[in-house]
Amino acid sequence: MPRRPVGYMRAPEYQARAKEALQRLYPTVEVETEWYPFKGEKRDMYWPVVDVAVGPFATHSTYGHRYTELMDESRGFVESLIEIHNLNVLGIGGAPLDFPTLARFNENARCLLCIELEESGSRKHCLGNLVNASALGRIGILLARTEKVLRIFVSQRAYLRFLEEVEKNTFKTTNALILMTEQFDQCLREHIERLPRNGQ
Repeated sequence: MPRRPVGYMRAPEYQARAKEALQRLYPTVEVETEWYPFKGEKRDMYWPVVDVAVGPFATHSTYGHRYTELMDESRGFVESLIEIHNLNVLGIGGAPLDFPTLARFNENARCLLCIELEESGSRKHCLGNLVNASALGRIGILLARTEKVLRIFVSQRAYLRFLEEVEKNTFKTTNALILMTEQFDQCLREHIERLPRNGQ
């Protein structure tokens, strides 16, 4: 097992800190950790558990219009994520992503942000996270805790895009943004610092 860097946070601690920061950025909606998007559905199917999710949660209704509103309200934050994602996948798997394309994708999502945290390096876990984040979130966010995991996410996304290009059966992950945890944290900090303070 590799040595952890100084200041390393275990997954539950990181999830709790991310939840607190996202709640400040999206104060009008729920933010959950270890969220079950299919709770109440048939128990004989696979139940993913999302590391961090930003609502509203479309378990009984659809919120496509509300997700669009929230994306517009937090456009600066979302565009900063897109910019870093585009740098991370530069030259691999098609044209850069832009905000209008992202805003139009997966309108029947179950949450606004579906965030998956990964450091195991297991390609099966990474692929499952990639599919779940893209399927469940209006915006899927894959947070890699190591450079190795980042490279796996990028190569898997490129593979799925290649299958689409050669007209094979595939899964579209246009809305899945791939970032290192440090990159995501920096975007959060910068945009939270710009929020108006109480009484100002």
